[in-house]
Amino acid sequence: MFLETRRVVAGAVVAGALMVCAGYAPSSIDSSLWLQLDRQENVVYEAFGDPVLAPSDPKSFVDSLGTVADYWDGASSPDFIDPAVGATVFYNVSERTDGRNDPVLEFDVFVTSGHRPDGSSASSGWFAPSPSSVYTCYRLSVTFVADTVWNHSRSRDYGEDRLVCPQELVDAQGGGAQYREPWEFDG
Repeated sequence: MFLETRRVVAGAVVAGALMVCAGYAPSSIDSSLWLQLDRQENVVYEAFGDPVLAPSDPKSFVDSLGTVADYWDGASSPDFIDPAVGATVFYNVSERTDGRNDPVLEFDVFVTSGHRPDGSSASSGWFAPSPSSVYTCYRLSVTFVADTVWNHSRSRDYGEDRLVCPQELVDAQGGGAQYREPWEFDG
């Protein structure tokens, strides 16, 4: 009995790994849109870079982030968003210090997948047709200690910490885009 249980568990683990490797999304999102948004979201984390070469203060971090993502001032039209391709936008940038007087950079992130490569709104089997694109948004806090990125954290996906995506950024994607929670792209 014990050996049989181990075989079933091992089979489930292998099947799950094969699904992830084949590009199946770990949520109800169409796998191509999930992968597109996940790739787009990762550009934010590229700004952290190698621990030795990472930005040493909030200003250099914002400069690094500006090389991989679009900055939006909140007042101008976000016409830099092309609905056909993914976009990563950062906005509401602010600085503060924590209880130990270390600098903390906070900013909001909006990420969109862009449209499916084939431009369709494919159906997901038994489910209703998938959206033409998906998007999410959240707040990031980056703490600097001794001139290095010490820690970063994302706002929670619920309660008072849940970030509401700016309507201007949502509208810039065109029709057919749907919001998804940030946690759906973890993993």
